[in-house]
Amino acid sequence: MKMKKIYPVLFILVFCVTTLSCKGLSNGKNDMRTKFSWDFYISSPVHYSSELKYAKAFYGDNGEETVDVFDETAMAGLGNVTATPFSVNPPHGEVSIPKGIDMVWVSIADKKIYRANIKFSQQIQNKLLKAFREGFYSHWRESNMDFNEFNVTILPEGHLWLYLGIGNLRRVLICDTLKGEETHMTLKEFSEGFYNAFQTVDSLCSDEKENSFFNEHGSEYDKIWAFYAQRFNYQFDIQFENKQTELRKGNFIINFANGEILNHDDPGYFEQPSRPNKIEFPWIADDMLYTGHFYFDEEEMKKAFMDVYGNNPTQPGKIIIQVSKYNNWFDIYLEAGNKKYKFEKTKIHVFKQGVNDSDDKAVVIYDNHPQDGNDILNFIGE
Repeated sequence: MKMKKIYPVLFILVFCVTTLSCKGLSNGKNDMRTKFSWDFYISSPVHYSSELKYAKAFYGDNGEETVDVFDETAMAGLGNVTATPFSVNPPHGEVSIPKGIDMVWVSIADKKIYRANIKFSQQIQNKLLKAFREGFYSHWRESNMDFNEFNVTILPEGHLWLYLGIGNLRRVLICDTLKGEETHMTLKEFSEGFYNAFQTVDSLCSDEKENSFFNEHGSEYDKIWAFYAQRFNYQFDIQFENKQTELRKGNFIINFANGEILNHDDPGYFEQPSRPNKIEFPWIADDMLYTGHFYFDEEEMKKAFMDVYGNNPTQPGKIIIQVSKYNNWFDIYLEAGNKKYKFEKTKIHVFKQGVNDSDDKAVVIYDNHPQDGNDILNFIGE
């Protein structure tokens, strides 16, 4: 149980380090700015890593400047910049938005080398500019915040997703339609070091553990990430049997299947959400603080939205979480129109502590998945 309590503590630590820098604070004048402070990162899903030859992001009024990443392994997760390859020559001060990318990589799952040399369309540039300008308001920081991380996530079959983020406070998926092309470069041309160690791309991509995972779960984009990318019109509705319960504001964290992260109470730039992956929120009842962690089952979540929304993802709906009087039983539903789906496979654990107690005083009062121990509960392609 000990590791489970570290999860929110680590979140706070990462958040503090990343977002309290001067790059993260918005000046509040969001309507006309054209230059911003940001850095460039590359990542891949944890189990679908990539090896980079190089990656460049272009910026400047005419896209003439570059920020570069070289010779790194990318595998930290969708849009996740923690311990991912980062730029060796970050922009100094405020610069224009990213205008394009040029990158070459090996996809371990595909056993192929890809290249993407892409100038962003005006539509993508407009979305980037809108997000940079709007930012969001952080209840935790009690301040307007700016995005300061530009991330390109590499997926199998050459697909690339573009994110803006700021630590684990908010992450938004700007574009999920870009794609590189296979390039018939030799491994020696890709990397002398890899060539000396492996001789061929197939040999480089022959890790037994990784290949076993691919064989079990697959690596087809349309069967995994295409579902993650789907968006729906829904809200969360937390219902307490004890009507005196207070949902603590500013700490309702939602991680979505497409890699986006949202603090539910913070207004600002965010599109219609994808399916939820995991959520965390605290509440106060009878002078005690409870923190619930909810890990949704990937296949059940996929089925629920297909059953309830069908071919109409824009109809309004909600995910209802009902909390019992004694804070130790939970019913979870997805509703839209006249359809309703009850979730049966969500893994939940809840901590309890005094309102003013430190986290090390917290005790587990509910855990419906003790068999998982300290396992991290992720979606397959996260």
